[in-house]
Amino acid sequence: MVHGAGNDLWGPSSIKTKWLPALADGLAWHAVDIDEVDVRIAFYGDIFRRDPEEGYEPPVDQAAAIASVKRIVGDHDPAVDLDEVIKMLTEHHFDRLLAQAAAYIQQPAVRHEARGRVEAAVEDDTRVVIAHSLGTLVAYEALCAHPEWGVTDFVTLGCPLGADVVHPWLDPRPEEGAGAWPGAVQRWTNIADAHDPAAASSLIGRFSGSVTEYKVDNGHRVHDPEPYLNNRWTGYAVATGLTGVKTRYPDDTLAPVGKRHP
Repeated sequence: MVHGAGNDLWGPSSIKTKWLPALADGLAWHAVDIDEVDVRIAFYGDIFRRDPEEGYEPPVDQAAAIASVKRIVGDHDPAVDLDEVIKMLTEHHFDRLLAQAAAYIQQPAVRHEARGRVEAAVEDDTRVVIAHSLGTLVAYEALCAHPEWGVTDFVTLGCPLGADVVHPWLDPRPEEGAGAWPGAVQRWTNIADAHDPAAASSLIGRFSGSVTEYKVDNGHRVHDPEPYLNNRWTGYAVATGLTGVKTRYPDDTLAPVGKRHP
């Protein structure tokens, strides 16, 4: 499991404590259990955590990230109130998240270090990689770089890989508008809340393979990982990867009303 931006004040154990129960709830829709020892967290948040004792400053530039957004939004729609956009970004701490994403894309050392954390977490028995937000970019690039891995299923949550500000900068670079397929992955499932700004761009048709997408409703927590993890569609994708077979409640069949969750 690969976290997104904004986790610099957490750690792998605390993230696992929050994410594992949510994943277990998603799998419960399909009567599939998972053991804690079978879940590993690829943690890279410390790259972005300031350490005044050692004099370490994270390699991010929030002002530059805001300036980039302002330029992109202004170029696409001059009628947009840019002051309101910037106010929204700073009030909801999106400026910090954008700065971390920009640092990953723009700085090779950050990219190398973050991808290395995924490489350290993936082992010979790893079959499913679940990634959220910026973590989808880190995980995608790591998978592309390691076609020898035995990962069969890639599940992305709140994924920005289809966005015009991200897609052209993928590594490897897209060819003729199509991004490379992530290594030996057999199934790529993308889960998106319609109101999640990070997941506003579909992945369908953006990569050299077939991506399955499901829409979910995360309520007021549109981009949070836990409601992404505990819904039945994420559970369906992960359960299929873990068992190798389609689980109950397939794509075209809802469980009866009143019996939708064990």
